[in-house]
Order: sequence, then structure tokens, then C-alpha cells
Amino acid sequence: MISIKNLTKSYDSGTVIENVSFDIQDGECVVIIGGSGCGKSTLIRCINRLNVPDSGEIWIDGENILDPKADVDAMRRSMGMVYQHFNLFSHLNVLENIILAPMVVNKVEREEAVKEAKQLLKRVSLDGKEYNMPSSLSGGQKQRVAIARTLAMHPKFIIFDEPTSALDPTMVDEVESVIKDLANDGMTCVIVTHEMSFARNVASRVIFLAEKGIYEQGTAQEIFDNPSRPLTQRFLYRSRMYEKELTKDGLDLLSLNSELKKFVSKYDTNRNQALLINSVCDELLYPVFTSEKEPAATAHLKLICSESSNHHMLRISFPNIKHDPLSDFYMDKLNYMFLEHYSSILLSKFNGDSWEVSIQM
Repeated sequence: MISIKNLTKSYDSGTVIENVSFDIQDGECVVIIGGSGCGKSTLIRCINRLNVPDSGEIWIDGENILDPKADVDAMRRSMGMVYQHFNLFSHLNVLENIILAPMVVNKVEREEAVKEAKQLLKRVSLDGKEYNMPSSLSGGQKQRVAIARTLAMHPKFIIFDEPTSALDPTMVDEVESVIKDLANDGMTCVIVTHEMSFARNVASRVIFLAEKGIYEQGTAQEIFDNPSRPLTQRFLYRSRMYEKELTKDGLDLLSLNSELKKFVSKYDTNRNQALLINSVCDELLYPVFTSEKEPAATAHLKLICSESSNHHMLRISFPNIKHDPLSDFYMDKLNYMFLEHYSSILLSKFNGDSWEVSIQM
């Protein structure tokens, strides 16, 4: 379906991707991961020539889209693009957003376009929303409309550029479920994402970009369970770790819990686990930061999500307190019983300059 040969793209700041080559087969779902600035979005934007590469070839179903004689508009009609921020027309309702391109570009009769649009809305679980304006929809609903709009053009493959990164964690599942169904139905997909659990669940192949090219690729199981190269190993470990400096004056548990929930959703589809982490943070941080005896002024929080998503480790260090955060100096019996009940590991230690609490859930 897609064949990329020796692709190179540079900006004023330097070369982003260099001599990249790979093929995507019909019906394959390829997920591209990597650190910020590694060239993920540049690569997929080259595929539909939103970015023009410096050199190389991009063959779409047997035609080179970079050939000066190529009919780029015709080739683009064979590919769908779903963006991070939906890009719906705000002045059109849901139905009009979906039928516009088939009618204008493909010259489909309105009655036929409306009939198919309603079928597509049912497919993405939005039947009954056809006359809603985009402003009345949630982020997850907007992205599902964007997917339906793309499907209305009958693309041979779809490119997804961070399709869930602009969504609240509670909305990620609904969009991922639609994309996973498309992949299972045999739609050729190219996906850039930071959601590792999603990548693991949907990809037939994972490409890790680093050092201006494809650093490692393989099945989802090979990449996530047994990465063979050091940068891949380091990326996957770092991407599973959330760190934050907390201060008594700036402590906002609601904001912290929202950030933690969004982070955990990348690796763990079990929403109860995210809620548990939030509760554990509340039960530990609130007593220590609000103590009238010796309140903590600062803390360093680190959450490490496991590869298997079975257990996550939370570590919180308090550099300016003298007493054990788990002792009754700070914590009443109910607080401690809660932490003990929901933890497979619960311990605290003094490392010379700070107390550190480790909780595995």
C-alpha cells in the first residue's frame, strides 16, 4: 500500500529524518512512537505531501506522490487524515461536516451522502447527533465525527496524528475503541501516538524513531516486552515515568489527580487503577502537607507505570520533615489502613536527607 524509500527531510534547525525506508502492507496497522522532535509528525505529513521532503520516494498504491507529474489531489483522495485537534468546521453541524467533502469533491448526491453519513455515525456510536453543532460535543465525540468524516471519503488508508492527545483521559477509550475496530476490520492505518497501551493493543507493527531514522521496529510484543536496543529501552522506561515537584503553597490535588489520570491512561486501560492512585496520593499527601505539627514544605512525586500494567510504583520523597510520613505523627489509623489495604508494597525509609515513601499498587 505504502512504500517509503530513502526519505530525508530537513528544516532550518537541521535534519529531522534521514534516509528512512519502510513498507506498509494493505491491511496493516503501523504505529510510530518516539520522543518529541524525533520526526514522527514530519514523517506522516510527508506521506500526504503536507510536508515536502528534501529527497526520497513515497509510493502510494504503485504511484510516487513526489513525482512532479503526480496528480497529488487525486492521490490525497485515496488517503484519510485524522488530526490531533479534530479540525471540524465549527459553523456546520455534524451531518454537514461529514457530507461536505463527498458532495463537493466526489460529486455524490446529497441524499446518498446523508444516508451514508448516518450509517457512519452509527458505526462510531454517534447516531442521533447528526444535527448537533461541534461546540456542543465532547472532545471524544468531536474526534469520532472527524473519523466518520474521513471514512465518508472511502480512503484506502488512514493516517492518525496523535488522535487522543488532546482528549481528557475519560474520553480516550471511546476514540481508541473506534480506531481499534477499524484496524480489526482490515483498514490500513498509520498512527502516531504517545498512548503506549493503545499502541500495544492496536499495532500489527511498531516503529520507534530515534537518531533521525528507524531505530528499531517489530511487533508490539517485541517492542514493548523485549526491546533489543538501548535507546528503545530507555524511551519506554522514561515514557512510563511521571515526575512532579510539589509545594505546600502550590498543592492542588484536583489538578494533580487529573494529570496522574491522564498519564496512567497511556499505559493502563483499567480506570480503577488511576482512581486508586489518585486516592493514595490524597491519603498520603494531604495529612503531611496540612499537619499542624510539622507540615512538609515540598515533596517530589514519581510514578512509574509497569510494562505489564499489573502494578504501578508510586514514590514520594519529603526532604524537609523529621518524622516518618506513615507514622501516627501525621497519619490516623484509617488513613494508614487504607494505604495498607490497597498496596502490595508499603514502606518508608529515611535516606539521610529526606523521607521516602514507596507504594506499589
